[in-house]
Amino acid sequence: MAISPPSDIISDVARAADPTRLQAASRKLMEGAPPAEGASFADAVKELADKPVMMPGADIYSLRNSLRNDAETANAEKVRKAHQEFEAYILQTFVESMLPKDAENTYGKGNAGSIWKSMLAEQIGGQLSKAGGIGIAERLLNARKHGPSAIPPGSEQSMNTLLGKV
Repeated sequence: MAISPPSDIISDVARAADPTRLQAASRKLMEGAPPAEGASFADAVKELADKPVMMPGADIYSLRNSLRNDAETANAEKVRKAHQEFEAYILQTFVESMLPKDAENTYGKGNAGSIWKSMLAEQIGGQLSKAGGIGIAERLLNARKHGPSAIPPGSEQSMNTLLGKV
């Protein structure tokens, strides 16, 4: 089997594009380009060196706090997503154990059937978790935020049973 890649992908795309849109895009690129004579990176740095880095009226502390809050929000979102994925995995194992074992007409035979069944359980578990799940992620997030005292009495035992730690 031989492969013959095109010599210039950009030229092929440009030829396939709508001519009016190609001309408009080329015009916009040329308008935004610096003058060809004497324009260099050093010139661009000199031009920007005189401009203020921050907006007028903004102080360094408000900028720092804004960046810190953005980072904390992003971190909280990552933690929430990780807990949700953990719950999705737990739900996947529950769903997979509930699916019929001898359903070769549905899943297929052999390894392909077991892989398809596992993938189906993974998708169902993920969708259940996105829809709110059964509360595992929320409980773990509350315990993370407020410490072990945030877990209601008696639910530790049910959580351990749920996670198979009994």
